[in-house]
Amino acid sequence: MPMEHKPITTQDEYDKVAARIEQLKDGDAGSEEAEELKLLTKLIIAYESKRQQPEE
Repeated sequence: MPMEHKPITTQDEYDKVAARIEQLKDGDAGSEEAEELKLLTKLIIAYESKRQQPEE
C-alpha cells in the first residue's frame, strides 16, 4: 500500500520512508512501485541535503 508522500521533516519520517524503500527496491521497472521508489528516493535525498546545510 503506497504511503502518503510529503517532504520529510523528522528522523521518524525518514526512517519510515527508508523502510518503505526497502520494501520497494526489488519491484519491476515501470511499475507503480518503481514510480513510488523514485519519488521516495528524491524525498530522502532532499532531506539529507537539507540536514547537511549549515544553519544560518
